Amino acid sequence: MTAVDPGLDIKNLGKARSTGPSVQDLLEADTRPVPASLQDHSYELQGIADVPKLRYTSHAFAALENEFMWTKTWQMACTVDEVAQPGDHVVYDVADQSLIVTRTKDGSIKAYYNSCLHRGTKLRVDDGRVASFRCPFHGWRWDLDGELVELPAEWDFPQVWQQADSCLPQAQVTEWCGFVFVNLDPDAIPFEQVASKLVEHFGRDFNMSNRYKAFHAVKEVPANWKVVMEAFAEGYHVIATHPQILEFAGDANSEYSIWPESPFVTRFVNGFGLQSPHLGNLTEQQVADAYLAFSARAARGAVEVPEGSTARAVVADVFRSVMGPLYGKDLSQTSDSEMLDAHLYHLFPAFAPWAGTGQSLVYRWRPGPTPDTCFMDVIRMMPVPEGKERPAVAPIQRLRLEQKWTEAEGMSGLADVFEQDMANLPKVQLGLKVTAKRAKKGVSFGVYQEARMRLIHRHIDNCILEGLAADGRSADELTPFVMPQG
Repeated sequence: MTAVDPGLDIKNLGKARSTGPSVQDLLEADTRPVPASLQDHSYELQGIADVPKLRYTSHAFAALENEFMWTKTWQMACTVDEVAQPGDHVVYDVADQSLIVTRTKDGSIKAYYNSCLHRGTKLRVDDGRVASFRCPFHGWRWDLDGELVELPAEWDFPQVWQQADSCLPQAQVTEWCGFVFVNLDPDAIPFEQVASKLVEHFGRDFNMSNRYKAFHAVKEVPANWKVVMEAFAEGYHVIATHPQILEFAGDANSEYSIWPESPFVTRFVNGFGLQSPHLGNLTEQQVADAYLAFSARAARGAVEVPEGSTARAVVADVFRSVMGPLYGKDLSQTSDSEMLDAHLYHLFPAFAPWAGTGQSLVYRWRPGPTPDTCFMDVIRMMPVPEGKERPAVAPIQRLRLEQKWTEAEGMSGLADVFEQDMANLPKVQLGLKVTAKRAKKGVSFGVYQEARMRLIHRHIDNCILEGLAADGRSADELTPFVMPQG
């Protein structure tokens, strides 16, 4: 147990909150019925001890993550639309693993290990559609069901042709809300159990199955995957990084949910249409003007906030009038919160979908070839307009380290906000290496606003400890990096 400052008020740790209305206060004042999922809020203290900086910079710790965490968790590999027809396939690479996610002839989706059973050659490098999977090295070929159907010079491989294990090995696969998830662990806990709160909330209030992938960009970022993921897990950084939104975003009074009954799912809600508690008092008209000037969803022209009304109510009505016809939907009874606020869920380890009306963003993070780099995906899921054909899936735009989000065609004004984050992240990665804090220290998370990040680190440790134990290896391998319990 980490020593605790005797001056700390232990009984009230994690209970302090910013001034200004809470998210639940905003929901109570909503002009429309609010989905039950948004009222489902819970918080659990995750401790106060520093997080060891080596978790972000060490090759040894990254190797433990690769071996025991990325191979044991559910990860979003693609959308169902991307593997709509037999032979359609997506190559999902994570850490040092690779899977071919494909649609078979009987209509099922399978995920094969992307490795020839002869000498290990990667069978597929790119996404596409094929009738079978043929090794480019020696020509071994498997059909869409994973059965070996061609073996050149088969007379020289009597030990292979007749063996049942000549079929391509498979990972676990499941479909949820229009996405395909994979897990390399044959004994993994079912997805619906791990993602129970996500399944409950989206199944009841935010179903995304009738959406299509309208935009997808993936960028290599010069920072550890956790550094990048954590930048999108809290609103604490808004005051310094995104000051242009303070006039209409309740950053410091955002809500962070941790559900003990569903510990692998958390949520971050940032209210919009109200001023930041960091600012002096603004009028409702000033808040509305600032929000509408910033938003690409707004109709152009002045909008008046009537006496006794609020910026939230007025701007929500503006968005209903614009987005309803755009998506071919009746939004007249959709809550202000769904129209305005950012509801960002997170499924451990690295899948983060937004809930709400209109476009839904989805984030995904994967480790890079070193602890100092990672890959971040940004996906925009748009509603299929009623009575319209399902649009084609947007191609993936791949951005190199030196490229900016603004170079991704179709990312809109969000790219400028992302670039503000990107300016910080390499500095964070470098700073973690030069900090004077001892190796066992390094990152001091907030007790409430950054509690979700601390929980994610605990999940990583649990994966590693379980893996070490299953392999008969010592827990001492984790000791230099382990999360303190205090």
